[in-house]
Amino acid sequence: MAITNERGDVLDMNRSAMRLFSLSSVFAAPISIFELIADMSLQKYFKPDKEATGIPVSFGTQELVANVLPTQTQSGSLYYLIILKNITQQQKLKYQLQDLHDTKLLYDAVLDEVDQGLSVINHEGKILFYNRKMGEIELKEPSAVKGKRIFEVWPGLTEETSTLLASMKLSKVLNHRETHFTNTGKAVTTLTRTSPLLVGGKKLATIQVLKDISEQKQLAETISHLQNQKPQDDGEPAMSGAANHTRFEFKDIVFVSRDMRQTVEQARRAARSSSNVLIIGETGTGKELFAQSLHNESPRKKEPFIAQNCAALPESLLEGLLFGTSPGSFTGAIDRQGLFEQADGGTLLLDEINSMGLNLQAKLLRVLQEKKSQRLGSAKVVDVDVRIIATMNEDPLEAIRNGHLREDLYYRLSVVNITIPPLRKRKEDIPALIESFIAKHATALGVTVDEIDPDVYQYLLQFNWPGNVRQLEHVIEGCLNLMYDERAITFEHLPHSFKDNMLQNLASSGELAATMSSVPFSLGGTLEEQVALLERNLIMKALKESNGNITRAGEKLGLSRQNLNYKLKKYNLQQ
Repeated sequence: MAITNERGDVLDMNRSAMRLFSLSSVFAAPISIFELIADMSLQKYFKPDKEATGIPVSFGTQELVANVLPTQTQSGSLYYLIILKNITQQQKLKYQLQDLHDTKLLYDAVLDEVDQGLSVINHEGKILFYNRKMGEIELKEPSAVKGKRIFEVWPGLTEETSTLLASMKLSKVLNHRETHFTNTGKAVTTLTRTSPLLVGGKKLATIQVLKDISEQKQLAETISHLQNQKPQDDGEPAMSGAANHTRFEFKDIVFVSRDMRQTVEQARRAARSSSNVLIIGETGTGKELFAQSLHNESPRKKEPFIAQNCAALPESLLEGLLFGTSPGSFTGAIDRQGLFEQADGGTLLLDEINSMGLNLQAKLLRVLQEKKSQRLGSAKVVDVDVRIIATMNEDPLEAIRNGHLREDLYYRLSVVNITIPPLRKRKEDIPALIESFIAKHATALGVTVDEIDPDVYQYLLQFNWPGNVRQLEHVIEGCLNLMYDERAITFEHLPHSFKDNMLQNLASSGELAATMSSVPFSLGGTLEEQVALLERNLIMKALKESNGNITRAGEKLGLSRQNLNYKLKKYNLQQ
């Protein structure tokens, strides 16, 4: 602190100011504050009628903040009180913090470009980092996840079922494989490695690295399938049953709904001819099951059935597989039959035909028109008699508009059109499918299932199943894998990704939200307690509106009389 006259001459200053300016306690001559502080910005704030605060001032290598306060004595003399604060250290810290912040943003941006999912939690279960790829796989927005506790984001998890928390608790690396489903129903298979992070021997966090291996898995399955296919010699006996590389017949299709009955009947009729068939259905609806069943009920059932996923391989490799290769067509090429030749007399399934490049589609169209195939690099043309069954997971007309399908190829393929309804539009099939999947997997896993918890059963019936029948089977199989000596499937057995989808589905339901607004509901307690309270109140409301009639109340709630009686007993609401 210093006191000056109106010209800026220093009249007095305290010890801190003297140390700052390296002055002794006695001035040899008058000193101007403007000589001590060469920063010219200070002088303009010397105004007799106005205080100035927070003035940034540079003094050598140091950064100061100055307050200039004018004061006038009774005799009319004008003085200025100058208060100086050294903020050099704070500025250094500020720059360091900004540098750290910028570095963190840079690391976050780099890790967002990594083609693997990354997430990190601390010892309290708080999510410290969650990159873009992890969000794509788990259908989460990273900004909505970071900073939250893991149970806030995935309410269905427990310390035992969360690999991040389990790895933290056990102090060990955990590896596992899991299948997720996107909101379009696409299956995503991942390998996950979860490990604790130790700094100086202290456990600070847990990191999870998730790798999407869907393409590798699909490619491995394709290669395995091709390795198991043997080209037929002219003298090889005709195939029948499993020898034609099929597993399914129409009797294997599980359904009770009218829509599916009509679809199966349509497919049975189409099986009698050799016309090309286009099967349209969302991912997981069972398109290959229908294709194999068509073949096995057709006059070609003793001939080969060969399936090829058009999305599994790059176009150049797919072309060689379809038409065959001859030595010299490309480096390392061998004399090999194409799938058209291998399937001669039988059926060729082209799965996801809309994933095939348009140039290759043009070559396919030529084979269909002329019924002749030519190996790559060869002038020899071979006659082929092949029935084509093609599948698509999008509307054909939309695929044509989007440039995914040639219009002329569509008309050539769609002599018979079969559309498989998604599971959400035939929910009456779900009970039969659940029973079928339990019977299929329980024996193989050595478990016995006597019942399914009514709440879980209702969730299974009400869920929209973006992954359709395949997703339902994955969920049931996942439940059975988690059973040991239990004989009932409960909420705890559900895969955590499905629990999360289920809770999100409930939360986003407009009908549920409207109902909740008219039902007493208290905030507080665990999620299970709140769900139970909501369910109890909904049942009470339905009974009141139905004048105690259990059957009508059950209809309002979408519950059978048996399930409603179970819940009445559970919540002690029996009349």
